Amino acid sequence: MTVATIRRIAGVAVLAFLAGATAQAETVTASPHEDMVCSADAARADRDMALHEQVALTANGPIGYYRFGQGSPLVLITGYRAALSEWSAYFLTELAKKHEVIVFDNRGIGRSASDIASYRVDDLARDTLALIKALNFDSVSVLGWSMGGMIAQRLVLDNPGLVKHLVLLSSQPPGRAGIPVPSHVEEILSGSEHGSFKRIMGVLFPASVEQLAERCFVGDMFKPQDYQSSKVSPAVTAAQERVLQDWQSDEQSFERLRQLEVQTLVLTGTEDMVLDQRNSVILSETIPHANLVKTLSGGHAMMYQYPKLLAHEIDSYQ
Repeated sequence: MTVATIRRIAGVAVLAFLAGATAQAETVTASPHEDMVCSADAARADRDMALHEQVALTANGPIGYYRFGQGSPLVLITGYRAALSEWSAYFLTELAKKHEVIVFDNRGIGRSASDIASYRVDDLARDTLALIKALNFDSVSVLGWSMGGMIAQRLVLDNPGLVKHLVLLSSQPPGRAGIPVPSHVEEILSGSEHGSFKRIMGVLFPASVEQLAERCFVGDMFKPQDYQSSKVSPAVTAAQERVLQDWQSDEQSFERLRQLEVQTLVLTGTEDMVLDQRNSVILSETIPHANLVKTLSGGHAMMYQYPKLLAHEIDSYQ
């Protein structure tokens, strides 16, 4: 189903308005079920038997990654306790129609090994930079989801000439202006005994689509035939929790965002229970000339709900 069809069937209304002094915003209205592919017999990049995981040997340690597609390079940074397999395969496949897509594991996950048990957002940003340099890219677009959006912000602040376009998907600004993950939600996502699959689905997706998500999430994950999934260790969980905590007190980065000159697209769902949509509004009002897109009924992992629609928004912006 094309994006045009989705919008026609769903009766999409795009409402343009100003969000703050510099941000342009639009609200995309769509049925929460229209775009969810749900393990359909459709083309997906991870079913290509020629696709293999590669490992970049960098000064920061080995980084496991996949690259596929054609077009301008787009590097995706995943979120808290997430492996690269947790991207929606259909979302990545849509992006790969116009981009060379690069997905990788953050340090300590999968084949991105590291002896460093404690790290900060700076380290994760430098890991991303090391991968980009290892792939010999002079400039890239970067998409960060959730905690990955925090890493992307630090990457672009420290390397503004490297990043052509910045996409922040369901993320949070640095400093006290940001609204943190609610404590009960963080506990569910932390891998504790309270984080059953059903409860995780209940915070990643709105109630209107939760049952569908429980049925579709695992089947829609990006799973190349040679990817070796592994559990996230307690040490990595603790390190990433510190990343989230440090981000909430990083006032310097928040002030630096006001001077950012990189084209930025901010995407958020109106029913995000992990990172409140107000975080994205703050980001769009802080970063000069950023564009904000709110998707009605979108949850924190809305790339599973709207893989085609979100890919279209990203492609339209670049």
